[in-house]
Amino acid sequence: MSMAAAMMLAASGQGWAEQPAGTPLFEVSAVDRDTVPPGTPEAFSAIFGLSLNSEAVRVVDEQNISFVPLSFIPLGGGRVALVSTGASECDGHSCSGVNSVHYLLREERYAPYKIEGEWLDVGTGGTFGNPAERWGWSDAIAEAPVLYTEGGGVWQGYACSTAALTELTPQGPVEIASIPIYYSSTGADEINGITLEGKIVSAEKGRSFTVAYSGARSFSERYVRGADGRYALSGETQVPGC
Repeated sequence: MSMAAAMMLAASGQGWAEQPAGTPLFEVSAVDRDTVPPGTPEAFSAIFGLSLNSEAVRVVDEQNISFVPLSFIPLGGGRVALVSTGASECDGHSCSGVNSVHYLLREERYAPYKIEGEWLDVGTGGTFGNPAERWGWSDAIAEAPVLYTEGGGVWQGYACSTAALTELTPQGPVEIASIPIYYSSTGADEINGITLEGKIVSAEKGRSFTVAYSGARSFSERYVRGADGRYALSGETQVPGC
């Protein structure tokens, strides 16, 4: 749907009107496990205990996972979510790291953090024991903030990445969508290989969002929220899989 058509529908009270496309809704950036974000050590210590360089090991699914803090996401009412990433001791191609989310409450400015919830395997990860490669968050998709985690790998020259959207509801993180976000076959076919990359560019909060793809071809795909709370693609994706 064109911007002009969407605006006409909105003005007439008919149909749906997404936020205008343009700047991606998520400010997605590379996960930096070597830098401790300001303000996170105190919260990280409240969760994992005192540790050197804000790094702690937990056992998740019988694997030693090394966690480091990534960022805070505000939840309102004095609550924040601390997102951390965990690298697995298993460094095989089929092994994946994890991402954790902890809900914390600070009732007063200098009061200690109270842990209100812990989830040690949230979103998506990569291969060779790595957690998410890229991340971001937005309040434009659903009523609660939505965490974006992206990860993938390379299989016989074909590279694929998937983004998971996780709504940070008051009851805890809930995955609401899984999106093919990157594909490249140039490693398998240097002459005829293609590359596609997607970005979430618009949304009707709580109802739908649109992913715009660029590269070998330009097209958009729309995801609509169902009765179960998940967003599902309308139709079949044009993005090949690995």
